[in-house]
Amino acid sequence: MDQSPLRERITDQFSYRGERADIWRAFDLLLDTDAFLNLGYSEWYQPHVCGSSQRHLVTEVGSRIATHLPATGGVRLLDVGCGRGGPAIHLADRFGFRVTGLDLVPYNIERAIENARRKRVETEFVVGDATQLPFRTDSFTACTAIDALVYLPNRNSVFATVADILEPEGVFVLSDLLMQSDVSATERAFVDSFAGAWDMPSLGTVEQYKAALDDTRFTLNAVEDITGHSVGQFRKWTTLYLQLLRSPIRSIVKRQLRAYDLDPSVITEQVRNAHYALPFLQHVIFIAKR
Repeated sequence: MDQSPLRERITDQFSYRGERADIWRAFDLLLDTDAFLNLGYSEWYQPHVCGSSQRHLVTEVGSRIATHLPATGGVRLLDVGCGRGGPAIHLADRFGFRVTGLDLVPYNIERAIENARRKRVETEFVVGDATQLPFRTDSFTACTAIDALVYLPNRNSVFATVADILEPEGVFVLSDLLMQSDVSATERAFVDSFAGAWDMPSLGTVEQYKAALDDTRFTLNAVEDITGHSVGQFRKWTTLYLQLLRSPIRSIVKRQLRAYDLDPSVITEQVRNAHYALPFLQHVIFIAKR
């Protein structure tokens, strides 16, 4: 990926620079976003707005890799779009993988290194471009991309480079936020507005991801829709926030946000765009082999 305005906006957003970073500072009040940036996974009886839901998704991804390998201890795994290191650290600690995490944003890598040091879990983290992975052919047995490719416009290039660095029979498990395949023009406009407000390129569909994996020498083993365990639960929270802003206590809500040095208008724009797009989004896990 070149030094495009989108790349710069993504870097600013996750480096806590610029107005788009306010939503992540707000999430910091509820979620473990200092380590985990993924959407999360929870059963119906578990509250989703808690840091453990993000760790739960990583456990789900790790478990799916484990079912396709004879063992996980010491197996080399690359986590593409590793964010602040929470998933990589958990995969190493829980499953025994030798994990290397790669992320575009230097701030994320700084936080990941510090998180690994604090947790005393041996991992490696590098700044790099997922479309031009800086590793030799057949360097890894497994690869993950946990809710990360949604920020990259050229996902086909990512799949191609992952195929190059994976060993034959290597396992690639990715989860991502997608647009439903059968949306109308009006519904797609809601999704596009959401992507724009959150500094994302246009969202892909299941069919597009399947075709891209097939084009890059992967054999797709499974596609699992986990929407009901993640984004399917988000609309009640966006509804609550928007209701509060229409209620007599809206001034208190705005004042509280400003007390944390957050811009209510920016956060409201992003929440509102997410609210209208959520019915047309899905959260999916893909399991593929080299």
